[in-house]
Amino acid sequence: MYEDFYGLKERPFTLVPDPDYLYLGSQHKLARAYLEYGIKERMGFVVLTGEVGTGKTTLIKSLLREKEATQRVGVLYQTSVEAEDLLDLLLKEFQIRGHLGGSRAARLGAFNQFLLLSHGRGEHVVLVVDEAQNLGSKALEELRLLSNLQTDKEPLLQVILVGQPGLRERLRHPALRQLAQRVAIHYHLRPLDQDETKDYVRFRLARAGGSGIFTTSALDKLYEYTQGVPRRLNAWCDLALVAGYAEGRHEIDGEFIDLVISAQGGSLEDTEGGESSISEDLVILPETLGSRLQASDNGLEAAVQDLSGRLTRLEGMVLELTSQLLPVITTVLSNHTPTLPKQPICHDDADKINPTTHEEPQSQDVVPLARGKFWKKFF
Repeated sequence: MYEDFYGLKERPFTLVPDPDYLYLGSQHKLARAYLEYGIKERMGFVVLTGEVGTGKTTLIKSLLREKEATQRVGVLYQTSVEAEDLLDLLLKEFQIRGHLGGSRAARLGAFNQFLLLSHGRGEHVVLVVDEAQNLGSKALEELRLLSNLQTDKEPLLQVILVGQPGLRERLRHPALRQLAQRVAIHYHLRPLDQDETKDYVRFRLARAGGSGIFTTSALDKLYEYTQGVPRRLNAWCDLALVAGYAEGRHEIDGEFIDLVISAQGGSLEDTEGGESSISEDLVILPETLGSRLQASDNGLEAAVQDLSGRLTRLEGMVLELTSQLLPVITTVLSNHTPTLPKQPICHDDADKINPTTHEEPQSQDVVPLARGKFWKKFF
């Protein structure tokens, strides 16, 4: 739409992971080096994690494009599956055919035979699992069991797990301790810093045949709004180019970025949450309903306990607030209403009478509410 106007050969900012537009900043360069090393040395499990939109899939696609002829690579993008369906997906991905019947033992035997034959031909079998944070504990354990077949020096199946930060929390669960111990390399991608954000935008423009469209103030604004997340950068840069084309702007500055984002009503994404936000801790696991309700590793039990604790603390706050307000209310009413006849002493109050003077204890001075112990304790 705007390519000719800006002298571009194609759209430089799209949401589709494109290895042609992989920006190798310091982090992505190091992550790529670790992945290449892990694959070359045939290490059993390699884990790549990162926030949503940091370029994990683009990085993996660039590696797959440059794979060696001796590498037999399979990729799973659909990970919201039951553990028992994982083996069927692997058979389909690696094109393992035959009369396997309905027996799991037969399917497992066929997969092991495939690994042995591939090793005999000098092939290196690599399985890449994208969005691996969606795999439940049983499915991850299934992967570990499938990778048990190995020679004296190396495993016959190498697994690369790619996912969001929730994958790290999943692997720390005691039930997956054996799998975590097999992870030889783990790298976590973080968003770009401010200088890398500017380089990222310029790099993609240059790849598309353009330059100098976004001013320095525009690049600063883009970092402010996106916090260096590549996917957010792609979305806002693309919209800014569309709006600039519509208004005949050959140069986009920071003020125009403000107008574009304001016109869109801001981002639909909650950018305030951190890595340990509740939305990540409560990932729906691909298990049965019963197991989801019973499993503690999906964060549900912890969330319920946390909520119960918060309600208990809230109840205590309300009770103490009530105890602070009652003397104030009593004092105010006593200053504006006639003195009532003294009521008989209840049995529960008997222990409060001074045994020497036979008088009830005098009320304490009322502490101003804003300086009371309640506010000091909770505020």
